[in-house]
Amino acid sequence: IRADFTNSNYYFTGNQTSVLAPTGAYVNVSVIGTTDFQLNNIPRLYRGQNTTIEARLIDNAYQPVRDAPINFTWSADGTNSIAVTDQNGVFTVNLTIGELHELGNFTLSYSYPGDPIRQSSSSEINLWVVSRTLITLQSVTSGALSSGDIWDLSAQVTDDNRTPDPTLFDPGQALDGCGENGGEVLIIFEGTDFEDRTHRQIVETTCPSAGSIFHEISLNPQLLRDDPDSFLPDGFGPVNVIIRFGENLPNEGCEPIEDDMLRTSGAWDPCAQILNSEHFRKVLQFNTQGFYLIGRTSLAVDDQIVYTSEIDQTTGQPIDKPMVVTGQLLDELGGNLSFRPIRVEYQMLNMEIGSQVCIPGTTDADGFFEIICPLTGVEAGQAMVTVSYDPYESMDNWRYKPTNITKIFPVFSNSTMLIQEVGPFRTDVDSYTFANGSVFPVLYLKESFHLEALLTQTNGNPIGGKCLNIYLDPETNTRPVATSTTMDGTGEIDWFSGDPEDNPSRRGVEPNGDQLEGFRTIRVAYEPDKELPGGCRAETTPVVNGSFMDIEVLVRSRVDILLKDHWSNSGGYQPGDEITGAVTILRDRLDLSVEGQTVVFTFQYWNGSGWVTGFPPEYAVSNEQGTANFSFVYEGEDIPGELECGSVASAPCAIDGRWRVLVHFLDTQFFVEEFLNSTPMIFLGEEPVSEQTSFFTARVTVVLLIALSFALLIGAIMYRNYAERRRIEVIRGILTDSLMSLKASNDYIQTIFNCYKDLVRFFRSRGAMKKVYETTREFEDAINAMLGGIAPPEDLDEFFSIFEEARYSDHEIGSDQRDRAIATLQSIVNHLTASLGDSMLSRSSINESGLYGTVTKAGQFVDSEGETRLAGTDEDNQNDGFRI
Repeated sequence: IRADFTNSNYYFTGNQTSVLAPTGAYVNVSVIGTTDFQLNNIPRLYRGQNTTIEARLIDNAYQPVRDAPINFTWSADGTNSIAVTDQNGVFTVNLTIGELHELGNFTLSYSYPGDPIRQSSSSEINLWVVSRTLITLQSVTSGALSSGDIWDLSAQVTDDNRTPDPTLFDPGQALDGCGENGGEVLIIFEGTDFEDRTHRQIVETTCPSAGSIFHEISLNPQLLRDDPDSFLPDGFGPVNVIIRFGENLPNEGCEPIEDDMLRTSGAWDPCAQILNSEHFRKVLQFNTQGFYLIGRTSLAVDDQIVYTSEIDQTTGQPIDKPMVVTGQLLDELGGNLSFRPIRVEYQMLNMEIGSQVCIPGTTDADGFFEIICPLTGVEAGQAMVTVSYDPYESMDNWRYKPTNITKIFPVFSNSTMLIQEVGPFRTDVDSYTFANGSVFPVLYLKESFHLEALLTQTNGNPIGGKCLNIYLDPETNTRPVATSTTMDGTGEIDWFSGDPEDNPSRRGVEPNGDQLEGFRTIRVAYEPDKELPGGCRAETTPVVNGSFMDIEVLVRSRVDILLKDHWSNSGGYQPGDEITGAVTILRDRLDLSVEGQTVVFTFQYWNGSGWVTGFPPEYAVSNEQGTANFSFVYEGEDIPGELECGSVASAPCAIDGRWRVLVHFLDTQFFVEEFLNSTPMIFLGEEPVSEQTSFFTARVTVVLLIALSFALLIGAIMYRNYAERRRIEVIRGILTDSLMSLKASNDYIQTIFNCYKDLVRFFRSRGAMKKVYETTREFEDAINAMLGGIAPPEDLDEFFSIFEEARYSDHEIGSDQRDRAIATLQSIVNHLTASLGDSMLSRSSINESGLYGTVTKAGQFVDSEGETRLAGTDEDNQNDGFRI
């Protein structure tokens, strides 16, 4: 330390070197530092292991004290020694803990003796000699668990008491209780929610009993969801199980954990950072020895009726309409599952197209979904729709089970009916154009007609195999006239009223009440929900909406022109004669008169090379009988209004006075034009001459010949009827004689053979039997030829059996057979009598009138035997056969 005088108040300020002598004072002072020990770690000491304890010696300037001797003492066995610090002030103490070292808390003391510039220092640390705590898992419920399942855990907690090789655990000594020979075990469940956040909950705090711990819990997802501190706030999910032994020295373990640490993400448990902590802290991962609470899922799919298309309100054109499958995805607790992928596929039943996959979609925040399925080219029918949820797609396979549901949706389509063609007969097409330009298809009254129609869906796909009703005037005739089925693949019908397969009645355009001609409506309708008499059957499950199309047609009639008043004359006409004629206009198919229509009569003459119209035609209107008349004065070879024939060379002439009348029925909207050109010829006759004519003219002769022919025909018919009647009377006589013989005689066989011979003789006389001897079957053929249609077949069969029995049977013929023969012959005789027109009158006493009642004679009385007798009269039989 140096001390100088520097204050000018105390020393001369002149030239010091020459005035004052130098002066000053010096003191030697020693500056020393303090020292301290820094411990790097305080490990646990295990028996049977060598442990190195590191420490550092620094001064108060935090500088390392190098090459300094350190005295240390281990209190467990009093061992002491010296360690020297290195360049960093670090020294190490090697402790060897024997296998039989006592467990407990011991101290390791350090001391630094100091040096000239550093003070001495000392320190000590407490070191525990502990045994290793082992948690051995015995059984645990792992894998997928569901609501109501029991999760249980069984483990063994032991202290090795020797701390052997860490890789070779021995059973050691079981821990027991919560005291110094035991400790607390925490069972912590660690779950994950939908947002992948971790939630932990201590589900059990227990102490080992004789080294064993056991715990079980019933898993209830609803309680887990309701618990605000739940390890599974969603009720389902993966769960890691953590078994944590709390430190209870000298038994190693984990430090106590705060509740806040359970809610910390990341490295939440400091015990996990302890080396070899896996012996007393077990983590059972959910996908190995842990578990995952998996829940059932369900799909609530809305029922719907699907339409393949709809009408654009702006353009009026059909546009394809997709099928939108809607519903909600729920878990077993009724909670909605948000933002989960949903897949839908569908397949049309009874159709060859395979399964169609819809556009994938996801549920919204409330678990609802709308999946769009295009229906392009799909025909109406039934769609088997499968909606599925696969938790693997949303990484929920540890949380939820997959589910699917199949629904049958009716796929409807708005059908469109189009009448492509309608016309008369099989293939004809006819139309009528009015003056205003309107054109209508034409059918003819009482004629067959055909129509072609097409049934399609609104999207244009044809609908095959559907029954269509065909109406004629549906406003008044509610029953269809016929039905037709659309062809598969095309949806078309080609119907013809004259085809019995298409129209069994084969009826064409029939009158509608009093309406014959006029405008009629034809309707072709697809009506799947109607069942009408004579029409299509109602469909059980219709998938296409009905449709119809009306087309207005004009029904016209064809006509026939018939000559009513013939204007021909076999003798010709003379000039000046008035020629009259009439025609009748009838409808072609109904023979009904056509009234009020115009008929044109055109008069033409033959000029030698062709027919020329002689004068203007005559127009006539048909009356209510359809008759139209004409008349004109016959001029012979002259042409009315022209020069007389032969007067000049240019004068027109009717050669031989030949004229004809053409009939023209004018065309109208309701009737078809008709011509009659083959009409009777009019010619110039011979001049009349007075002469006597014979009565037997050609006309009279023809009439007489016709009358004679009728007389001969009637006579032949009468003779034939007489011969037939005579034949039946002869047969009846033969059978009647045989019948009487059977009643009067008991010779049954002889009577039958006599009848047989008489009949054969008669048949031969009539040519029915020509052989000398014929068989019984040929006799039957003759009987059937003679009496077939007169006598019943059963009586004839019985009649034949009588002859066979009499001829071939060898049993005794008695009264029963006779009565049967009598009944049979009587029945045949009765039918023969009826065929002749004769009546049989049978009278009995019940039919007789009792005009005078019962007459009682004088002396008449009734004896004791009930017989009526006369007094005084001997009624004994005088001819009793007694002879002398």
